[in-house]
Amino acid sequence: MRRPRRTEDLREYNAVLRLKDTEIRLTDTGLTDSDLKIALIFPNAYEVGIANLGFLKVYQLINSIEGVVCERFFYNKSFKKYYSLDTLRPIDEFNVMAFSVSFELDYPNIMEMLDVKKIPLRAVDRSSNHPLIMMGGPVTYFNIKPLWPIGDLFFHGDAENKLGSVVRTIRDAYNKNDNKEILLDRLATCENLSIPALNKENTRIEKFIPIDESPSVSPFISKKGAFGKRTLIEIGRGCLRNCAFCVAGHTRNPARFLSPEQFSGILNDQQQLGIHDVGLISATFTDHPRKAELLQLLEDRKMAFSVSSLRLDSLSQSLLNGLKRSGQQVITIAPEGSSQRVRNSLAKDLTEQDIISALEKIARSGFNGVKMYFIYGIEGEDENDFKDLLKILRETKRLGIDQISLSFNPLVPKPGTPLEGTAMQDIKRLKAKKKFIQKLLSGKTRTKFESLRKSVEQYRLANGDQNTLFELYRRK
Repeated sequence: MRRPRRTEDLREYNAVLRLKDTEIRLTDTGLTDSDLKIALIFPNAYEVGIANLGFLKVYQLINSIEGVVCERFFYNKSFKKYYSLDTLRPIDEFNVMAFSVSFELDYPNIMEMLDVKKIPLRAVDRSSNHPLIMMGGPVTYFNIKPLWPIGDLFFHGDAENKLGSVVRTIRDAYNKNDNKEILLDRLATCENLSIPALNKENTRIEKFIPIDESPSVSPFISKKGAFGKRTLIEIGRGCLRNCAFCVAGHTRNPARFLSPEQFSGILNDQQQLGIHDVGLISATFTDHPRKAELLQLLEDRKMAFSVSSLRLDSLSQSLLNGLKRSGQQVITIAPEGSSQRVRNSLAKDLTEQDIISALEKIARSGFNGVKMYFIYGIEGEDENDFKDLLKILRETKRLGIDQISLSFNPLVPKPGTPLEGTAMQDIKRLKAKKKFIQKLLSGKTRTKFESLRKSVEQYRLANGDQNTLFELYRRK
């Protein structure tokens, strides 16, 4: 790719090049100069996208298909040209724009990227000269209505089984110069696809059960990634729990786990590449049925590791010792409810004794830092529920843990969960509760609160219809 001449284009080109230069490519992803070029877009920052194993898995799957090249793009508010992370090719040269969407708050970023490239936002306003707009990712597991007017094609569910056949159908159509209408008609029989132009909604969400057959391992590492400069390995998909507020626990089951045998082989490969630090990705590491074997494999190889999530009632001494050995300073746990009554209403299945026992294990392992996540804005909670936070705080300090941080998110009810149809509390009530919690904990510990404005926007988009996104985007 020749360097651009215009100053503003060169500045953007160099910004992408600097990100590219932070990456170490661990596997050959088979990039070719094929006729069908797919721009795989993560509509959020590079630091988030490079740590998203689903996004990277799709990248690998598409590049394994003959006659197709897939390159990565990430959202940046200042970008106008959008250059590929892989070859620095501008996005204008791609036939397909495939968005991997993980978060509702990324929807406006999709609109903005299309706007910047002067691509009509609504599919009905686009011609055959415009790229095909595909969408997939976690949000397609529950509600795509806000994105419905934008996408030509929605892929619902895990990519491993069906994405290849969809991409090959697109490739063949482009090779024959078929128009979009013919292509979409050919895809209409796929049960896990939604095609708005045909008024076709998916009748299933694709699920890849035997994850041992195609383990997800990051093909790149970058010091810029949210998990740092470590290889990410998916050790579980789906969740055994049924917390009332969690989409993943109700839409991505059954829970599936990577076997220790496969895990051992992956660790051996990483060591041969000179990698000695891995990130273990799953809904919660502590629910893996053979977690003790995974920990022993890491210990035998003296490999450092981190986990994406853990359950406080399943903490083991060997896990905590391993995290300590890996250099982790702070343990993050999620009691979620401030009181037992609130935890019960959220179906969190945790007792006060579970929390205290976890804190005792954390202290016994030599950690002096803990971060705890809580949800507020639950119907029926009152000031007495919040006062129970003081009990947890006192117990934490009594155990000698002095670096304490409490993070608070308002409850955002979502489709596909037991809270579907529940209204989010209005911002006035949430502000009053936030103020009470801040005053209650002032001078006692550090607190952090998620933006109420963004949380309300997330709620509207998660539960919205075909007009919601356009109404929000016009106001920005």
